[in-house]
Amino acid sequence: MFFRKIITKKNGKEYVYIKLIENYRQDGKVKQRVVANFGSIDNLAPDRINSLIASLRKLQNEIETQNNEPTYLPDFSTEVTEVQNILVSSGIKQSIIRVLGHNGQYQLIEALIINAVVDGENNAPAHETCKNMGLANATALQFYNAVKSLGQEPVKVELIKTRIFDDGGNDNFHNTLYVHIIKSIFEGTFFDMDVPGNLITPKMFQKPIMILVACDAAGNSVDFEYVEEGKQITEPVRDLVNRITNQLNATIIVLDPENYLAGTKGNYLVANLAQDIPGEIAGLLGQQVSVRQGNQLFFNTVRHEQKSEAKIKEIQANLAKVSAGLETIKADILLGKLSKESAVRKRAEGVIKANNCQDMVSYSFNEATQNFCYQIKDEVVKQKTQSMVRTTWVIKNPDLLEGQFKWEKPVQIETNQYSLITDRLKTPPTSMYLDYHYSAAIISGHIQLEIIKNQITKHLKNQNNGGEA
Repeated sequence: MFFRKIITKKNGKEYVYIKLIENYRQDGKVKQRVVANFGSIDNLAPDRINSLIASLRKLQNEIETQNNEPTYLPDFSTEVTEVQNILVSSGIKQSIIRVLGHNGQYQLIEALIINAVVDGENNAPAHETCKNMGLANATALQFYNAVKSLGQEPVKVELIKTRIFDDGGNDNFHNTLYVHIIKSIFEGTFFDMDVPGNLITPKMFQKPIMILVACDAAGNSVDFEYVEEGKQITEPVRDLVNRITNQLNATIIVLDPENYLAGTKGNYLVANLAQDIPGEIAGLLGQQVSVRQGNQLFFNTVRHEQKSEAKIKEIQANLAKVSAGLETIKADILLGKLSKESAVRKRAEGVIKANNCQDMVSYSFNEATQNFCYQIKDEVVKQKTQSMVRTTWVIKNPDLLEGQFKWEKPVQIETNQYSLITDRLKTPPTSMYLDYHYSAAIISGHIQLEIIKNQITKHLKNQNNGGEA
């Protein structure tokens, strides 16, 4: 910005005005515009100029003081303690320490896990966020190496033991694992460089990958492998199955929707999407989960998918209106405007019904204590915002024993979280080191971190539901 002197003449007299001008770019051209008019120079006596300068300095000092004031961060202490307790009770902490030892690396891994669970939407670099949360104070490189260590084979082996058959049972439903083949994207960022070597705006990095996730029948992830898209998956499937079967006596079924494993053999069964299902079989599958016909075994899986964005927004808007209405009722009770249970019930039910939330919101009122509270039923909301997709698979294997498999309920598929794996470290490399930075080890570590995050989240959910699955 700069000052410009404007001279005009009127009735033979010359007038001088001062304006503050700034340059700006529009349509590829540099233009100018007036930021402030200081009026006639006659009004800008030395005292007036000094006063303006003093005011500007005062404003600058106020801004600097505000910038130097400490930033007040959200208090996650309760959530942090809950996650730390689950890391111990689930055996995750002990398993990782058995492999990596007490060299301080576990502290960084724990910090990353807690950050992912309680503040996963934060876009700041992980080492900064973990420091601000009081979890760990380390460099970006130290956190990078911690993530790499999570994808190691020995860590995978140890963590299997923390995930298998949590809900007990010794039937086919509990001692069978299902390998899901998921087309995924690993997403990060990088800095490109211009010819003189200057960093320019960060760009998005996306790498298509295939994730093989072994899950139990309830949808809990147990172990994984991954390959770059376009590469053969036969060997990674074999490695995954061998690692699991070395730890437990389990039957492994690979759900192969696109016949990737056609013509291959291994110590696992392959299920393909059922085509042209006979009418009799289709009718039986409407009443039961699995049907055997000769050497073919048909069974169902269930996946929950998000409904349209418009429908979800409609439900969210209705819930917001209900919350606002019930908060108004609560305020009226506190102010003494409402006190009778019949009047409270009439207004509350009217608000809930008007917004079509009868089965999503509950409330209670104690007339003796004048205590009013309400609750949004998260599980019902989840059902309302999701649709259930049922898929039929078939295992074609002449070696199947009669009656070997029987399911009492459909196999749950919960793999949506693996369709996009994002770089949680958020320390972009330059384009020159892109492939080195986003190596196979670091991608594998991020997948492991995602599995642990979901494992912890399910434990938290079960605690909040009083132990219910």
